[in-house]
Amino acid sequence: MAKQKKKMRLPLKILLWVLCVPLALAALIAGANTVCTALDMKQVNAIEPVRFENRLTPQLDDATGCYTFTTDRELKVMQLSDIHLGAGFLTRSNDKQVIKTVETMVRTEKPDLVIVTGDAFFPVPRSGTFNNANELKVFAGLMNRLGVYWAYTFGNHEYQGMAYLDENALAERLEGCSEYCLFQRGSNNLSGEGNYAVNVKNSDGVITRSLIMLDSHAYREGDRWGLSEEYDNIHPDQIEWYKNLVNNFTELNKQAIAATADLSKRSAYSKNFSIVKSSLFFHIPLREYKTAWENYKNNGYRDTADTHYIYGWMGEEKAPYIYCGSGEDDLFEAALEYGSTDSIFCGHDHTNNFSFEYRGIRLTYSLSCDCLVYKNIKHLGSQRGCTLLTCGADGGITISPENYYQDKYDFDGKEEVTFQTLNLEQKEAYN
Repeated sequence: MAKQKKKMRLPLKILLWVLCVPLALAALIAGANTVCTALDMKQVNAIEPVRFENRLTPQLDDATGCYTFTTDRELKVMQLSDIHLGAGFLTRSNDKQVIKTVETMVRTEKPDLVIVTGDAFFPVPRSGTFNNANELKVFAGLMNRLGVYWAYTFGNHEYQGMAYLDENALAERLEGCSEYCLFQRGSNNLSGEGNYAVNVKNSDGVITRSLIMLDSHAYREGDRWGLSEEYDNIHPDQIEWYKNLVNNFTELNKQAIAATADLSKRSAYSKNFSIVKSSLFFHIPLREYKTAWENYKNNGYRDTADTHYIYGWMGEEKAPYIYCGSGEDDLFEAALEYGSTDSIFCGHDHTNNFSFEYRGIRLTYSLSCDCLVYKNIKHLGSQRGCTLLTCGADGGITISPENYYQDKYDFDGKEEVTFQTLNLEQKEAYN
C-alpha cells in the first residue's frame, strides 16, 4: 500500500515541477525586466534639460485642429527613426547606448521639433519583454526630460504579436503622454492611428509648411507576427483624407493671402503658397523608393529623366533590399496630382540612407538609431544618426543627413564602431 502511494506521488511531483519551473522563470524574467526599466528611467531622469534659445511653442489652431508653430524664421526639424528601445533584461546595454545617442543629437542640434518615424519600441522576445507600455514610458520620459517638442508616427514593431498594448491602447496612452508630445490619434473613422498634421504658420496667418504624419500600418492581414515580411500600405481612406487636408489648408492660405494688406507680401505669398507646401512622414517606404533606386542602378548608377540622386546608399544586404508595402497604393500619384507635397520621409530599412528626387518629389530615408535589431549593427556606424530639415520662411526646405559619429556630436565614452561600406557587395553584384 505504501509503495502504491509513492507511485502515485511521483507523477504529482513531476506535474508540480512542470507547473512551477515556468512560473518561477516567468517571475524571474518579470523581476529582471522591472529592474532594467528602472535603470533606463534612472538614466533618463539624470538627463539635464536642453537649453533652447528663442524657443517656439506650438499651439492648437482652432481653424485646423492642428498643433501650429507661428514664426517668421526658419523651423528646424529633426527626423529620428528606428530607435528600438527594449526596456527588457536582454536590451539594457542597447537601451543605454540609444538613449545617449538621442540625447546627444537633440542637445547638439536643439531642433524646434523632432519627428519620429516609427519603431521607437521593440516589444518582442529578443527584448525579453512584451511590455510596450514600459517602452513608451522610457521614450516619453526621455523626450520630456530633454524638453523638446516631438511628433510620432507608428512603425511595424510597436504593437507586434503579443505586445501588452495593442495599437489603439498604445495610441491612447501616447496622445498627451507628455507636455511636449504633439501626437494626435486623428479621426476614429480613418484607418490606423496617428493621421494628423503639424503646421508652420507665419505672422500673417499663411501656412508656410504642413508636416503631415500618416500611419503606414504594420503587416498585411494574416501576417500578424511579420514572419513573411508582408508589409502593409497606406489605405485608400487615408489618401482621401490627405487630399482633403491639402485642399483645406490651401483654402485657408488663399483667405490669409487675400487678407494681407502689404501688396508686395501678398504677391510673394500668392506665388509661393497659393497651394500649401507639405512634407509627408511615415515608417514604411513607398514602392517609388524602390523604383527610383532601380532606375538609378539600372542606368549604371547615373541619373535618369525621372530620377535624380542626392546622397546616400542602399545598405540592406538581402533582397528585396527596399522593404516597401506588399500591395499597391496611390499616395505618390495623389501627391503628384495635388502639387502640394515636395518631400517624403520614411524609416524602416535601417541601413538604407539614400535620398532621391523622383518625378519632382524628394524621397528620403532617415538615418537609423538602431543598436539592437540588425545583426552586429551596434558596432556599425555608417547608418547611425538623424536627418535635419530646415523649413524656410519662403516655403523652401533643405534636407541634411547627419551621422552620429561627427565631431560635433562627440562626448566622452563614445563607442567604437566600424564605418561599413553601404553596400559594396550588392553594387558589385549589380555590375
